Amino acid sequence: MKAQRLACALLFAGLLAACPKKKDQAPPPEAQDAGPAQVSEREPNDRPEQAQTLSDSTVVTASLTAEPNKGDEDWYALTAATPKVVDLAVSGIPGGDVLLEIYDTDRNRLAVVNSAGEGLGERLPNFGVLGKVLVRVAAAKRGTGGSYTLTALFRDAQPGFELEPNDRAADSNELKLGESMPDGWKVSGYIGHSGDEDWYRVDLQGTPTNAPARDAGSVGAVATVAPVEEDAGIKVLAFPVLDAGATPPAPLPPEPPKVALKVDLTAVPGVRLELQIVSEAQAVLFSGRAKRDESLSFRNLGVRAADTMIYVVVRSTWLGTGKDAKKGFNADTPYTLSIQKEAEGANAEYEPNDEPAKATPIAADGFRDGFIAAKADVDYYVLRTPQPITVHAQLSGVERLDLTLSVIKPPEKPGGADQVLLKANDGAVKEPEVLNNVSCAGECYFKVEGTLKKVNGKWARDYENADQTYRLTLSTVPDDGSQEREPNDTPANATPIAFGKPIRGTIHPKKDVDLYKLDLTARQVKTPLKATVTGILKVDVGLYLWKLGEDGKELVQTSEKAKGDQPETIRYSADPGTYLLEVRDQKNRESNFQDSYQLTVDESE
Repeated sequence: MKAQRLACALLFAGLLAACPKKKDQAPPPEAQDAGPAQVSEREPNDRPEQAQTLSDSTVVTASLTAEPNKGDEDWYALTAATPKVVDLAVSGIPGGDVLLEIYDTDRNRLAVVNSAGEGLGERLPNFGVLGKVLVRVAAAKRGTGGSYTLTALFRDAQPGFELEPNDRAADSNELKLGESMPDGWKVSGYIGHSGDEDWYRVDLQGTPTNAPARDAGSVGAVATVAPVEEDAGIKVLAFPVLDAGATPPAPLPPEPPKVALKVDLTAVPGVRLELQIVSEAQAVLFSGRAKRDESLSFRNLGVRAADTMIYVVVRSTWLGTGKDAKKGFNADTPYTLSIQKEAEGANAEYEPNDEPAKATPIAADGFRDGFIAAKADVDYYVLRTPQPITVHAQLSGVERLDLTLSVIKPPEKPGGADQVLLKANDGAVKEPEVLNNVSCAGECYFKVEGTLKKVNGKWARDYENADQTYRLTLSTVPDDGSQEREPNDTPANATPIAFGKPIRGTIHPKKDVDLYKLDLTARQVKTPLKATVTGILKVDVGLYLWKLGEDGKELVQTSEKAKGDQPETIRYSADPGTYLLEVRDQKNRESNFQDSYQLTVDESE
């Protein structure tokens, strides 16, 4: 017995010695990802309570029965115990138009996808699932059906990516300041179908503004305007003293404080993007559209500081016209939306200011910095003054831009066209523009825009620079009658002139015509007069005397013999009536914004 035990022990020991050691064993092969589960549709599933449950990535082979009087429909339930994102797609049905609908457990419809058309599939690439949601697959028209596959790919939510549904304010995704953008927000998303709208909620609390700080209890109240520092480019005008008993002008209201934002939206192939900034009350504050396959970029987008939060909406807008019009979509290529606070200071423009009603206020003897950040961008500014003044407006040059500076009169009716009163476009790309002696009483409007140029045989605005600002600077003096009042190129707006009171003016921009009205209607007999205009550098000044009559104006005397900076003089014995003195470049081809001429009219002997 002992011998048998010993033999067994020796045999067992030999077997152990013959076995390889554990550490020398080859590791087991890694488990291979088998991909989404492949299953077949489980009938009946034509009602929500019969929905087939999908809790992980799955491809379902299924079909819709073509019934002439009743459309077949298949229901599925997506379930997840922790937050998941599902890329949901249904293949097309030959000869049929398939649609996807998403419902919550109470059968409230959350989303509908039906964009691709007959024979093509539909896709919702980033639907958020927590708990249970219902999916309905059906034919858009009764009487059609056929085989299809439903693919549901589950994955963990990705930071910095949208979650559907977010097509309304109540379902909006909240954007938070990110580590990569400590002063801004960044998110990516899809325009997954033609009706897709992506709403994002941005909290502006604590965002610095151009207004003085307010205490926490005054949110929404009107802020008090702090004294303006000297380097802000603003000064108080020394207007003439009012007559005794005269009512002083009402003080101008302070500009409401705003937050300036830089917004960038990358392009999506096949899609014409539209971006909106919407208030908490869902009023559209700003709207901008790109061209197909192009990105959007906006600088100095002004948001009211009283709005503690805003919505940013990204969606597709129409391509084509008439029956061919459609909204593009792309469930494969995401966009990226970036929002940052501008380091703009108190003198930035605030978009939108693309119409006179939304003009950015600009102070007398102040300046504003703005961008032409889209080719069609137009910026309006309004100067409000309690007393008549004359304005020297200078627009700086900008790399890659040929800018036009205009003084306009707003349209009398909504939707009407501006009336251009004065325009400067003497400079080319990168060169400044100047307007002199602009008359302003009450309100006057300035317009900055890219100059029209020919592109592929058509006139278009094709200038933009989202990186470099232009600067519009206003210098003003009280209107005491010593300077011309632009515009003054018609008898109706001619600058009044009197004997013995010289007036200064400039020939600028090119083809500038300055008219001065001399009223001799009260004279009983002829009046001998002498009119003299001093010469200026670069411009050959001409002086012309016209008499106004019922049938228009009649040229009665000219002086255009001098050259360069030599003066011109007219002597004339004038009958009683109204006369116009015209000053211009003799050949209407030169200008000089820097040097002024002086026009004097005297009674001669």
